[in-house]
Amino acid sequence: MSQRSQARVEGLSKKNTISELERDEARTRTTIAQYELEQTQVEHQIAQLELKRAQEILKLRSILSPVDGIVVERFKLAGEYVEKQPILKLAEVDLLNVEVVAPVTLFGRIKLGMQAQVIPEEPIGGHHIAKVVVVDPIIDAASGTFGIRLHLPNPGYKIPAGLHCQVQFMEQGHVIN
Repeated sequence: MSQRSQARVEGLSKKNTISELERDEARTRTTIAQYELEQTQVEHQIAQLELKRAQEILKLRSILSPVDGIVVERFKLAGEYVEKQPILKLAEVDLLNVEVVAPVTLFGRIKLGMQAQVIPEEPIGGHHIAKVVVVDPIIDAASGTFGIRLHLPNPGYKIPAGLHCQVQFMEQGHVIN
């Protein structure tokens, strides 16, 4: 606005219809407005840098979990000094590990990638499909068993972790006995 006003004053000055004082005042107002604009821009840049600094300081004081999960145990409270000690114990329950101890009669029949039907104990119940991800290659001679691990997707944490369950292994749509 100061620049437009100055342009009008300059035009009037060329026609000698305005005094030099008014022309100089218009130029001064324009110069002051330009300096104020530059100062505001610098202040804005400083505010942006201060915001970035504050965000970085907040990151230093924030703790983010590498996994989504449920807090099982707290070792430290807010405000306590922490170096390398654990703060929380988390349970990742969006993908459950189903640990199976299977009889030796199933050894060699259970393969990686196979599907199994997992039936949690009541009151949860239901039938859920899991996938074999580990088959222990060693048989426990004393018990005549071997270990199998399944991954059971648990969206929305509908199945609580730690339940006893029954497992039926599926081969080409049939249950393996």
